[in-house]
Amino acid sequence: MSEPALLDALERLQSTGPEFNGFLANHGPMAAEALVQMGHTDRVPAWVDRYRTLLDAAPEVRRGIDAHDWQQHLGDVRLIGDWTELLRREAAEMTWTDVLSRWWPRLLPGMAASATHGVIRTAHAVRSLAQTPIGTAPEPMLVDELAQGLGLWAGRYQTLPGAPRLAGPLQAVEATANLPRLDPECPSEAPGVGGRLRALDHLPAFGEALDGWGPGADPDLALDSLIGAAARVLAARADAPIAFCHGVTAPAAVRIVLPHLPITLRNASVAASWQVVGAIVAAFAAPRTDAESAAAHGPEPTEDQLLELSNRAVQHGDEHVIKLTEAALREFRRTNDVTLIVAADRFRGRVARPD
Repeated sequence: MSEPALLDALERLQSTGPEFNGFLANHGPMAAEALVQMGHTDRVPAWVDRYRTLLDAAPEVRRGIDAHDWQQHLGDVRLIGDWTELLRREAAEMTWTDVLSRWWPRLLPGMAASATHGVIRTAHAVRSLAQTPIGTAPEPMLVDELAQGLGLWAGRYQTLPGAPRLAGPLQAVEATANLPRLDPECPSEAPGVGGRLRALDHLPAFGEALDGWGPGADPDLALDSLIGAAARVLAARADAPIAFCHGVTAPAAVRIVLPHLPITLRNASVAASWQVVGAIVAAFAAPRTDAESAAAHGPEPTEDQLLELSNRAVQHGDEHVIKLTEAALREFRRTNDVTLIVAADRFRGRVARPD
């Protein structure tokens, strides 16, 4: 049975656009789902009430996209409404797993889309859909949310330099430390995280440096090490917290989706995750510091302390804080990497509370 508070939130957010103020991602569905996952169902309605006042209306269909011309419109943000309509049509004709399996490999090379919010929003929808009991039709609102996540990803599709082979000699922390860094004086190509990532075209050594990492054959263990390396950067650096937050939440989102993908797509998903994490570090983490390679040390937090971290995120109220905290808690319960908890706690203190 789907959580009524989440379905209500999605219904009230359905008419809102995937972006607002020009390029900011609509975090409403993602944060509402994260609140439910952390057990804060009672806080969802009030949070959505506040957040939805910030949002723009859903974009209209401008020209239409079909099965024959979709490739030429990847990354055309003017057609996000068209992309959403296309994915809705396909979701009405296919199972959600078939839609996912069709579009995941098509969109994976552009995983940087909307500062990774395309893949993250898709993953939050997949997690809710996957909880549908076998033999039960999925809730239409959840299927629609998958279409909206994929539509955002397609409309903001953004490729990055490099093609990591995952066969290098280095562990994730070392490979991350060895990445070249973009000169802070190098101008961004457009606003936001995505605009800064475009400037990596001016860092020719970046693509080659991605080949330093060799994670081994197990995609889940690969994501463990990658997320752990990204958490170290997030814990250490206060200069671009929102960007570094996505170094954790994007590969953590891929982890959600992996079990629902054909096995043949899993290594490619790890490679794309590394490409995105590496890009965020290379674009924002200059100059490099030794602290960003250091793991946090300390006693394993108790369940009461983990609950307090969750409560503080909800009290803070920022959508990034909520999503990052949920991802950090989820990953910590898998790996017991205390750095994730430290990073989430520090991140909350670096992000302004919403008005």
